[in-house]
Amino acid sequence: MTIADPCWICGSAGTTPYAEGATDGALTPDDLRISDKRYGLTLPLVQCDACGFVFAARKSLPALAPLYAELDDTEYGASARARHRQMAHLLRWATADVPRPARLLDVGAASGILVSEAIGLGFESLGVEPSRPLARRARGDGLEVHEGALPHPALAGATFDVVTLVDVIEHVDDPLGLLDLCRGHLAPGGRLVVVTPDRGSVAARVLGTRWWHRRLAHVSYFDRDTLTAALTRAGLEPERWARPRWYFPVGYLATRVLQYVPGLRRSTATATRDMSGAPVVPLNLHDSYAVVARAW
Repeated sequence: MTIADPCWICGSAGTTPYAEGATDGALTPDDLRISDKRYGLTLPLVQCDACGFVFAARKSLPALAPLYAELDDTEYGASARARHRQMAHLLRWATADVPRPARLLDVGAASGILVSEAIGLGFESLGVEPSRPLARRARGDGLEVHEGALPHPALAGATFDVVTLVDVIEHVDDPLGLLDLCRGHLAPGGRLVVVTPDRGSVAARVLGTRWWHRRLAHVSYFDRDTLTAALTRAGLEPERWARPRWYFPVGYLATRVLQYVPGLRRSTATATRDMSGAPVVPLNLHDSYAVVARAW
């Protein structure tokens, strides 16, 4: 049945229910943790009849900014060594032809892992992060990460050679607005780097409602066509695409795999491990897209 819930990408008023959802929208900051392993739980979702974009139904969408402001995630910090390798690999691919010195802004910087890796690659690097605890952690490590979101008064008028938006756009209810704000911070010839899960991937199609990127924190679900459309509508031209590689501590990966083994999900639901010294496994699941785009 078609309902009126205007598409966040193309503006069409025709949408169809896509997923019933596991909550009425009464979320807590803990529901939005980066390391949340309750795969398959989402808000009620709808799909645009015109462009196919999947997004959270407005009637069940809570105010997200206050929730993200209080978000903390100790397990995210425990996997920092692997995440550093992940961000370094992504940056080497995305910025190989960016001459140094150059400036980089990471939007949704969390505890500053990408900011730190960008500094190591020769960038003047800073970030903006809505979570107060995570931003404080970044600053405690000597990194310039501002609390809040775009637009941010500390960044007014600032431009950057690279703006990164890594696993962020799926968390926001105005993806076009966010892309437009990022575009406004690009210096002439600058690049925007976007990474987001791919709803059209083989993993997403095979796993269906149990896909690991179906989470309460994710309110926008892109495939290549809808991500291209969003970038284009925001005045950005995609130039290069890739399937980003991820890095996982062995223990972290094991607890995730066990979510798909009947009878073992309950025993791993609250598992927390010290993974600081665990072996790290590189893995490409071809389940996300990374795209480098320029302003028109």
